[in-house]
Amino acid sequence: MDADYDIFEIVAVIRDYWLVDSESYQRKYCTNHGQSLAPGYYVVNWPEHIRARRFNDHAEFHGPFKLRKEARAALERMHKERALVLTRSSEVSSFAALNATPMEVKKGCSQRLKPAKPQMPKLSKPFAA
Repeated sequence: MDADYDIFEIVAVIRDYWLVDSESYQRKYCTNHGQSLAPGYYVVNWPEHIRARRFNDHAEFHGPFKLRKEARAALERMHKERALVLTRSSEVSSFAALNATPMEVKKGCSQRLKPAKPQMPKLSKPFAA
């Protein structure tokens, strides 16, 4: 079975609360809704902030697919969708960089952060309506 250890993995659910992972190990799983999954192939993904890739309530199971080939096709679609989202977010950050002052760009690059948004100037006198 294939694994993309960063985010996705294809697994085979063999019976209630048991699956075979991409390294051919049998593992217990649980879901966030507390019910077992139907037997078949699943694409599993985790949020990016999760470091330990366990088959618990952090895991999202997409499926079931009758054939591993179908799960692989779904995985490829997920990769394409993720790449599209990442491309769009980098375009947005590039646009923000165009509107930033040189100091903000330098600071953002040195800290490997997105440049800060320009702030509105503070008024010296309170605004009276």
